[in-house]
This record gives sequence, structure tokens and C-alpha cells, in this order.
Amino acid sequence: MLTISKLVPQGQGLATVLLKRAATVAVPQAQRRSGLFEGTDSQGRTLAVSLPTGMRTGDVLLASDGSLITVQPAAGEAPDPVAIPVKVAVAPHVHGPGCGHDHSHDHGHGHSHEHGHGHVHGPGCGHDH
Repeated sequence: MLTISKLVPQGQGLATVLLKRAATVAVPQAQRRSGLFEGTDSQGRTLAVSLPTGMRTGDVLLASDGSLITVQPAAGEAPDPVAIPVKVAVAPHVHGPGCGHDHSHDHGHGHSHEHGHGHVHGPGCGHDH
């Protein structure tokens, strides 16, 4: 069993050729946060990880024998919680009854409302802004 107690954030300062040769270990998000777990790397070696802080995808672990192991997300997980894919939806901005614009008083557009009228904005709306 290899003991791991050192981490190089995102492999900073390590040669690219060393990072390409490094073994990998798939770690679920909950275990990445804690920094304490036992696992198996891509070369079949058993690892005992004991870090003072958590780890992120892409961090490099330094084993007791000097070998490097790159942290990867567990199967089916997004690489990083902030990188979870999202779908953006745009809803139109509606003015009308029940939308907070069915009133006839001054509300900060730089003009007064002496009378009720249809509240339209845009070219040809008929009042100053």
C-alpha cells in the first residue's frame, strides 16, 4: 500500500512529460473534499491518502515511493462541481396586468403621471424618458 500525504495543486511546476506518465486515481467528489480515503490507482496499486485539505480534479498526489498520481473524477461525475453543464433559458420581460405595471403614478422615469395611460416603452412610445 502506498501512502500519500503530499499534493501538488494542478501539477504546478512539474514537467509535462512526468504528468503524462503519471498514474491516475478516480475519486468521488465527497472523498476529494475530505482528503482522506483508500483507493486503487490506474496501475492497480492500493493507495492510502491522508491530506490535510481536500483535492480537486487535476491535482497531483505524491506517493511514498516518489511516484505521481493525478486525481480524476469518479465515473459519471462532472470534473468539478462548478463545471456542471447548465442549460440557459431566457424568459421575455412582460409588462401587463399583474406584472407590477398596472398603475398610474410617478415611478422614477423622470416624468409625471397626471392621468392613467397605456405604459409603453420604446421608439414612438409618445413620452420622454
